[in-house]
Amino acid sequence: MLKINSIRGQKPRILFITHNYFVVPELTRAMQQSAVELSTIDIEPQNDFLKRMFDRIETFKPHFILSINHLGLDAEGQVLGLLKRCNIPFASWFVDRPEIYMETPVDSSALLAIFCWDPKSIPFFKKRNVKEAHYLPLGADPSIFYPKKNVAPEISVSFVGASWTTLIVLLLKAGRFNAPLLQEYKKLGSLYESSSNPELTAILGQMKPSALEAYATLSTHEQNLFHNLIAYEATRQRRVKIVSKILKFRPVIVGDRYWKLRFAASNEEFSWWSSLDYEQGLPDFYRNSAVNFNTTSLKSKLAMNQRIFDVPACGAFLLTEASKPLENLFEPGKEVACYTETSSIPETVARWLRSPEERGKIAQAGRRRVLAEHTYQHRLAELIQKMRVFY
Repeated sequence: MLKINSIRGQKPRILFITHNYFVVPELTRAMQQSAVELSTIDIEPQNDFLKRMFDRIETFKPHFILSINHLGLDAEGQVLGLLKRCNIPFASWFVDRPEIYMETPVDSSALLAIFCWDPKSIPFFKKRNVKEAHYLPLGADPSIFYPKKNVAPEISVSFVGASWTTLIVLLLKAGRFNAPLLQEYKKLGSLYESSSNPELTAILGQMKPSALEAYATLSTHEQNLFHNLIAYEATRQRRVKIVSKILKFRPVIVGDRYWKLRFAASNEEFSWWSSLDYEQGLPDFYRNSAVNFNTTSLKSKLAMNQRIFDVPACGAFLLTEASKPLENLFEPGKEVACYTETSSIPETVARWLRSPEERGKIAQAGRRRVLAEHTYQHRLAELIQKMRVFY
């Protein structure tokens, strides 16, 4: 087996496992623009991935491997064991709920560092023997998201985001849950959505006896799928409730077809766009919107989504929900605008539509904060700095 030298004091060599996750192009560009040596290897095809990875390790000799959502690792920990023999640490950046990707504990001596976009996930990793688990939020790519001069917004209010209906359908197909559970998940989602601090155990305890019996027969993987189903349904319900509050402003809603079907019977006018290309369409769309309205996901409740960074990076105005993690990244009222209660959304939107100068000042300040602290190069630098300390 190879023995790779420590990263300390050396120019980092990073082997990046790639797939079609949304942060992969941004991170790849950040590494290409930074003082690192980069080699990438795609997870597909999976049937010969391990051979290809260890062949690349032999020729490239990376100081560590970087992955999104544990991509490239097996549930039994054999890959981590082999990497430990080579003295190669593995850095995994979670940008999703971790339960599906990491169902069992790891060897406490494994050379594994976890970075997660949701600070609430850190105790989960600690319980699975991960010694190095740290919060790392998303960022922006200013080479894609940047302002343009003399752009006068033509759209008053916009919202970009999925309704989560498609993901719910996919989970229902994957889980193949029996009738008692199917009859309960919407009710459980509603309980999750309405709770200020939802505890899944307490919510599951409110199922009918037949559903509790059915739940007890599920495997750990199936139970995690059902937990995700509840969180997805809660997010769907929350988004419908929140987005309905901006309909009076004739918004442009960009997302799946469910939005069009869900609000078709309303008396309000709105425009529905099915999609925009992330790099080619979204930047201009954000610049062209007076109020870019945002809501985060209940699936990862404390995680700040991509729009929170991309909209200010464009020099555009963002209105999002207030939260403690947001306050640690931006100064509300000066760099981003916030709403606190669902009922206050119409009044808050109307107030900002009446204040173009103040919107402009907030947008400019938000962009300055992104460039100073919240680009993907900042995230990469923090990740590398921690890997130097750990390994």
